[in-house]
Amino acid sequence: MSYVDNKHEKLYVVTYKELLFTFVVFCVILFVLYPKDLLKDQILSEKSNYDLSMLYLENLIEHDPKNEELMLILAEQSLRTGKKDLSLRLLELLLKSENKDYHTKAILLSYDLQKDDYFYFKDEDKKRVEKEKLRVLFNNIINEKLYLESETDRWYDEAIFFEDYQVMYLFISEKLSKEPENIALLKQAYYISTELSHKNDSLKYISLLAQKDEADKERWLEAKYYMLLEYKLYKDANLLLQENTNSSVEWKNRYAEFKLMRKDYKGSASIYIELFNSTKEYSQKKNYFYKSINALQAGEYLNRAARLARKYENYYIRDKEVRKYLLKLYMATGHLDYAASLSNKILRKEMR
Repeated sequence: MSYVDNKHEKLYVVTYKELLFTFVVFCVILFVLYPKDLLKDQILSEKSNYDLSMLYLENLIEHDPKNEELMLILAEQSLRTGKKDLSLRLLELLLKSENKDYHTKAILLSYDLQKDDYFYFKDEDKKRVEKEKLRVLFNNIINEKLYLESETDRWYDEAIFFEDYQVMYLFISEKLSKEPENIALLKQAYYISTELSHKNDSLKYISLLAQKDEADKERWLEAKYYMLLEYKLYKDANLLLQENTNSSVEWKNRYAEFKLMRKDYKGSASIYIELFNSTKEYSQKKNYFYKSINALQAGEYLNRAARLARKYENYYIRDKEVRKYLLKLYMATGHLDYAASLSNKILRKEMR
């Protein structure tokens, strides 16, 4: 210690060593005389000076090195003050704790700490290594269900970070059990179940979306139809087509294509003729006419194809392209009489 004389008044100046000695003595006295739980409460209630709290805690741990509760508090305080190395060392010890609560908190704190560090790495190889370390902690948290129910959204986002569709699906399923009418959740469940190749679930969710999502009903019905085809569920696909074939031209076209694919050639030709009769646009009518006859030819219903062509040949008597098509058809199907009759009509038409 030292004194400063100013006009015969003595000022007392404390040196740094004396101040440090005083603090240590104070901590020892505090530890010896102060009830331990009360001291812990005092430290936890300290919000303004984390460094001072940490000094108290470090001193307490020196006297009680196996006190995991104090270690956890110090780890949390170290995180608040940015002293991550100290926090990590403490958490590594607590990860081995046999106390379930301390073990759980240590895993969760370790995850937060390492996730924060991950984004500071610039080197991609280093990031990959750190991400795998994080994945181990993440799997422990999920498998041991160390998260609170109120934290489902947070851990769903973490599952997206790891592209872990199984865990994403787990959380979405939990959410849907509470909100079965939620369109956004149904969409997520559909996309994730498709990614996981859960065929039955995918069909279940897409069917629900087709029922409940009025804004996108048509899109979901169409997607469901092509999914049924992909899964070769042809009976279900046929039923879906029957239910919707009269709702639009697109569905009627799909039904004709489906029947052709399933080798129902007469059924396909019949639908194309329905489309032919229901449209007024000439090029579309011609397209449906060709498709109807081609379907019958594909099924080797040659006489039926020739008769159908003859039924509408007068409609196309002025169309040179169709006339050539019909003459070739009659010749190919052995209906020379039809070909001769059409040729005479064409001659008479040209002579006028």
